[in-house]
Amino acid sequence: MRIAFAAIPAHGHLYPLMPLALACRDGGHQVVVAVGSPFAERLPLPTIDPFGRPISLSEVERQAVERHPEAAGMELALAIFADITAGLTLPGLLQALTEFRPDLVIYDSSNTGAGVAADLLGVPALAFGVGRWDPFGEQVHAATLRFRAGDWTDRGRRAPQGQLLGAALLDPLPPPWRGDDVPFRMPIRTVAWSEQTTAPPQWLRTPGTRPRVYVTLGTVAFGATDALRRAVIQTAEQGAEVLVAIGERGDRSALGTLPDTVHVEQFVAQDSVLPLVDLAVHHGGTGTVLGALAAGLPQVLMPQGTDQFANAHAIAAAGLATVIGNDEPDSAMGDAVEALLGECPERSAAGAQAALINDMPSPQEFVGRLDEFAA
Repeated sequence: MRIAFAAIPAHGHLYPLMPLALACRDGGHQVVVAVGSPFAERLPLPTIDPFGRPISLSEVERQAVERHPEAAGMELALAIFADITAGLTLPGLLQALTEFRPDLVIYDSSNTGAGVAADLLGVPALAFGVGRWDPFGEQVHAATLRFRAGDWTDRGRRAPQGQLLGAALLDPLPPPWRGDDVPFRMPIRTVAWSEQTTAPPQWLRTPGTRPRVYVTLGTVAFGATDALRRAVIQTAEQGAEVLVAIGERGDRSALGTLPDTVHVEQFVAQDSVLPLVDLAVHHGGTGTVLGALAAGLPQVLMPQGTDQFANAHAIAAAGLATVIGNDEPDSAMGDAVEALLGECPERSAAGAQAALINDMPSPQEFVGRLDEFAA
């Protein structure tokens, strides 16, 4: 079978799809990944670039503001994904999918342009959840059908009438975080993946006397350097040894002078780091939340934008994390870290979540079901 995977060119959108894409290849299927720069041509699978040129987040935001000057908050986020990004993705994907002739398209659930392209070409499609379906996923699919309706009418067709662009939502989120159930949801186990194959830092692989904490604001930190610095210092002051990942474009010097127990890296492979630490302090991005839950870790969340606030609310409500806002006093972070480094209800709840995740179907197990969707 010929299977096309499609993702927005960002770590949190591409990486979650890769374990299933690789499992499909290993299962004998012909696989291609449609993703733009900087990921195109550097993955262990054949790639196609539907954009044809680098597309930056700032460019997409600027276009969204120009086209929707009154939009703000959630409405602006919907315009970014459902209108601008979908529109930028669609022409190149239509051409690439026409040439590749896939039997099935699997796309990251925010990359709704791929769902539109598959439907226009009559190719069965599955969305792979890269965040909660409710509220953002549900709204971005509905907004895509509204913003991109002309893509169907221009071809003398009618837009799909369902909630989802595709036959099913492959959802790696375990209950209760994933929210209300929907009939088209199919569970799949979250499996961490990274292009980086280097081992974790040597100090992290060596037994130590201090608790160890992983701190990050992800690859898109929304300029929250002050929040990151406060979190790092407050965590170190609780007697922890701290690993900080600032992102490939992060500026180490912006953090200033840090305690000797703080180790700063541009980028780390989270799947190899999280099993070696006692606590994760981060932005609430879906990939990092899932990775920490799979490792059975309690979490301190500092949401900065997009769906991070909804993630933080859901995870805290499930008793798995403490949420700290940017406007809270510095001591709030230190108090949260101190509480979660010991035996606490959040650690027990995270262990239960890890067991739930482990019971979900693995990507390898799921490959055997793909024929029914292609048919």
